Amino acid sequence: MIKSPSSPAMPLASQKISAAYQKLSQTYLKRNPDDDTKFGIVLAGVLILAAAAYLSLAYGWPKFSRAEVFFAECVREMFQSDNLVTPLYHGTPFFDKPILSYWTICASYIMFGVSHFASRIPSVLCALGTVLVTAIAGKHLFGTKVGSLSAAVLASSVMFISFSNLCMSDMTLVFFDTITMGLLYWSLENEKRRSILLYIASLSLGLAFLTKGPVGIVLPSVAFAIYLTLTRQWTKIELVRHVLPCAFFMALAGVPWFMAAYRQNGAGALSYFFIHENLERFAGSTYDTHRPIWFMVVSLFGGMLPWSVFLPIAFADSFKKMKNGLQNVTAQKHFYLWLWIAVVIGFFSVSRGKIDYYALPVYPAAAILIGHYLSAACELKTPFIKVFSWIISVGATVGGIAIAVMCARAFPSEPPESWAALPAVLAICGALMMKLCSMNEPRRAFKMLFVCVCLCSMAVATQIYPWINSKQAVLKYIPYLHGLPETARVGVCTSLQNWIDEITFQTNLEPIKVESIKMAEQLLSSKSETVLLIQQTEYDQMSPAAKERSRIIASNPFIPRSINPIYFIRKGKALGESTLLLLTNK
Repeated sequence: MIKSPSSPAMPLASQKISAAYQKLSQTYLKRNPDDDTKFGIVLAGVLILAAAAYLSLAYGWPKFSRAEVFFAECVREMFQSDNLVTPLYHGTPFFDKPILSYWTICASYIMFGVSHFASRIPSVLCALGTVLVTAIAGKHLFGTKVGSLSAAVLASSVMFISFSNLCMSDMTLVFFDTITMGLLYWSLENEKRRSILLYIASLSLGLAFLTKGPVGIVLPSVAFAIYLTLTRQWTKIELVRHVLPCAFFMALAGVPWFMAAYRQNGAGALSYFFIHENLERFAGSTYDTHRPIWFMVVSLFGGMLPWSVFLPIAFADSFKKMKNGLQNVTAQKHFYLWLWIAVVIGFFSVSRGKIDYYALPVYPAAAILIGHYLSAACELKTPFIKVFSWIISVGATVGGIAIAVMCARAFPSEPPESWAALPAVLAICGALMMKLCSMNEPRRAFKMLFVCVCLCSMAVATQIYPWINSKQAVLKYIPYLHGLPETARVGVCTSLQNWIDEITFQTNLEPIKVESIKMAEQLLSSKSETVLLIQQTEYDQMSPAAKERSRIIASNPFIPRSINPIYFIRKGKALGESTLLLLTNK
């Protein structure tokens, strides 16, 4: 017979469950707030939530962003040509970056097939690996609380999330740089294992070189050499026992592919990479030469939002520890992390070629420093931390409400459930953070901030991305292009040229860039089957004769440029009102 809730058996069972839970928590969790068990549980939670956010973003966006297509298309063509030494871009050797990132994408294609999602899996894994290594490094330097908080800070920084799901080489470089800097510092503390730690670090340096080139070796080596000099620890490094074997391991990891590339392509390939892609970038004769010297500092602050507001305070805290010299271990730890940041940011600040994501390799060090400051401040419950925890809590709540109002006005015909996830996450997480602040629990409020950022990322991937994708007309035309015969020609107007590589990747076709209305008319007048992607406004400019020779296969709304929040707010209801036509001469 089923017992009622008031039967004696229910309280007895409840007491047994409560006693078992208390015993378990006392044994495994509350024995020591900083024990390895709790650290492992918290870190696992951070990694699981971060993985869900990164994978959802990687899966939800069906078009390549930034320079992703160069890597993905090169690997696809390497597959076709059965050549795993020379990256090929539209059939031409392309030595923009060394080979390691291409090989990781290649491995992903073998396991998961050729797709956008498979292209991004290596970056997701490297991002999660970097979060893990950062947590371990933070724990080793300052304790388990700092380690787990550092992982949360890094995993939820805006730029780190953005690049965690991009098919590019930068996250791979960050992963190897973080391993290298962690092992180099650990080797100085551990005399017994110093040699093996340095050898592994040198292998990591070689792999960083194979990922991004000379900066993978130069910047970590310079930072470590400066640290050894200023802390007077050069005596710990021996020429025969350490330096020469390390040079061998670096060469073992980094040199063989360059030799193979030279045999296949001659000296021109290596000259292009080392001179054009490295020296000329640094000298500013190729990319992004107009940016001021302080650009990299601003990029670091912008990219590490919402946590970068603590970076100046963390520096002030570190300065107090370092101002009396570098004799004590605590000062040396802080100095090592700030030195790594200074070398990387300083190098690219001096360089005339500057890009915001060049600062990514220092994010782990910055995350540990922020995590150290936050952990101590939350423990002391300082007035600043209390005030700022309230600011972010109220800001998240108000931001959620504001986004809800904005979306309701911008999309009055759309049902609320089609856009409500993001504002709901912000408002609910903000309310929970306010509750934690009222309970004087700033540490838990900051943990909720990490959860909020990850959930917002998933909301964007599951609701915002599908809406944007519905306005990407080219995606709807890809199946038709797939069915074209090999002799057919595909033209793409210059206003849509950012789709050319995308069409090649998805269809194996080589589109023709149509640079004028006259060229479009000539293309449609050819005898072979021709398909043209053209905006409605450009089609309206074509002659009546050209329109008679062509037939509109499809007409769909599309967004003519990349979306950002300012563009989204400014366009509002008009977003996606442009029209993209698919024409054929048959």
